Amino acid sequence: MTGEQAGVTGEQESGGRGTGRRLLVACVIGMIAAAVGLWAAGSLVWVHQRYRTPFSGESVTEVTGATIRGELTPLALATLAAIAAVLATGGLMRRVIGLIVLLEAVLLTWRLVDWTTGSHGVDELPGTPPGTRALAVERVVPYGPILMGACAAVLLLCGLSVLVTARRMPAMGAKYSAPSAEREPGDPDQRIWDALDRGRDPTENEEPPGGDEPPRP
Repeated sequence: MTGEQAGVTGEQESGGRGTGRRLLVACVIGMIAAAVGLWAAGSLVWVHQRYRTPFSGESVTEVTGATIRGELTPLALATLAAIAAVLATGGLMRRVIGLIVLLEAVLLTWRLVDWTTGSHGVDELPGTPPGTRALAVERVVPYGPILMGACAAVLLLCGLSVLVTARRMPAMGAKYSAPSAEREPGDPDQRIWDALDRGRDPTENEEPPGGDEPPRP
């Protein structure tokens, strides 16, 4: 291989690593935004519904997304855990994490479609007294479901990116798994400490340079 060909190959490898790094950063930012969005969607009011209670008669209650879709907060936490897993792993394990994120997006999409096509009412509210009966839905607030759908789209893109380009993305632990010969420091004092860490005697001479045998007497 000529020097020019080696330079072109080096530039291609460097460009591939740069692209993989940018993809990883984009996926991490997207997944963080999706986790925050899922938590916010669970905190927003989705419907105003009228209920009849045995003590206070009829009243209108604000029902949040966490009550209607109880999986929003757990999925937000799962997304944060997936971010750490994507950063720490590589190869096949990273593809598995990407597949899990993809399935999370599919689940959110299905739950959104079910909400859109089904009834918007909530029959039972947590913490209400026994005998409370659900009546008509007074108002539907669309912001929570829209945010949930946006988070599903972001997770779909992130999951596909991790699944397809897992090998191109760098891993946090990659630099710690490099061979010791490549990580041998040039500082003699540092070499002594590294030898002690590996359980070797730093005062012992290693193999003679060039692999030559010591002269016989």
